Amino acid sequence: MIDELHPLLSQPRFQPLENWDWNYRELSGIKIRYGLPRSRKTYKAVAVILGGLGDFGEQYFEFSQDLDKQNIKPVIIDLPGQGGSDRYLKNSHKRHSAGFDALLKDLGILIDEIAHSTAIDIENNHLRLPVILIAHSMGAHLALRYLAEYNKTSRGQTIISAAALSAPMIKIKAIEKIPSLIGFGILKLLALAPTSYVPGGCNWTETYRDRAALKGIFTQDQDRAALQKAFFTHPEYRHLTIGSPTNKWLNDAVKSCKKLEKRTYLEQIDTPVLIGLAGDDQLVSNLAIREAAAHIKDCELLEIEGSQHEILMEQDQYRSVFLDRFFTFIENNVFNKTNNGKYYIQ
Repeated sequence: MIDELHPLLSQPRFQPLENWDWNYRELSGIKIRYGLPRSRKTYKAVAVILGGLGDFGEQYFEFSQDLDKQNIKPVIIDLPGQGGSDRYLKNSHKRHSAGFDALLKDLGILIDEIAHSTAIDIENNHLRLPVILIAHSMGAHLALRYLAEYNKTSRGQTIISAAALSAPMIKIKAIEKIPSLIGFGILKLLALAPTSYVPGGCNWTETYRDRAALKGIFTQDQDRAALQKAFFTHPEYRHLTIGSPTNKWLNDAVKSCKKLEKRTYLEQIDTPVLIGLAGDDQLVSNLAIREAAAHIKDCELLEIEGSQHEILMEQDQYRSVFLDRFFTFIENNVFNKTNNGKYYIQ
């Protein structure tokens, strides 16, 4: 990755951990990429990371280093249809969907497998390390649904001990602004062309995030903001390139968001949850996040005033607020438990 022509990617903080290894698991005909460090280091916990719409695992290398320094083993999953995972359509720029329910089922299998194969205490292989779920935006949406529907093994053992969510997609802000009846009609119309880009969508180009609708709404940190372009234009990483979502993705996302709006749905979650709310978020609804947080039994809402959508990619003054609170949250809700949160494998 060290390349004089791409100096940003040569910065140590944007490098993978030593012995980083990418793997694939095929589910529903799609190869899903996930990565983790292969080492004999003694870890206190495992953290499964799910990115947002269009995210790719490499952009979370810096966060992986933050976790590793705290002796938490990072495992990054690229959602199907983006990153290093297979695409759904011939045009690899199109972020398509095969349905959120099907995606969630496959993620449930993958997380279950990772939790069982990775979270073993190397000092006592009868013990399982606690597993933490960390997710952003669309990934955080899926994390909430996972916690409500899938957070048990076939033997009834809890898989995820705690979760930390960054700017979860409870409701899409652009959809929130449209009166419900009009919005319903628009979505029905768009459904007639499922594989077409959403209105205003397009293939990725070097000016993709400079367009009026996207400029200056992700992060205020110049280096982290430039990371996507640095990877997408590098000849070894162009396979990561992704453009706008399709009409099918939008319809599936709205349908899935409606599940989260049901009060009784979120009340099923009994896992401790930390939610980071970006005060200057222009992509997801902060009102919907606040309402959702109120319906989760054990939820802490952290409002980060001034932060844009990508909290983990933001300037340190915002990013550190989330990280500092996250590590305290994990200490209080996981490591302070009996046996440091480890439990015997059933």
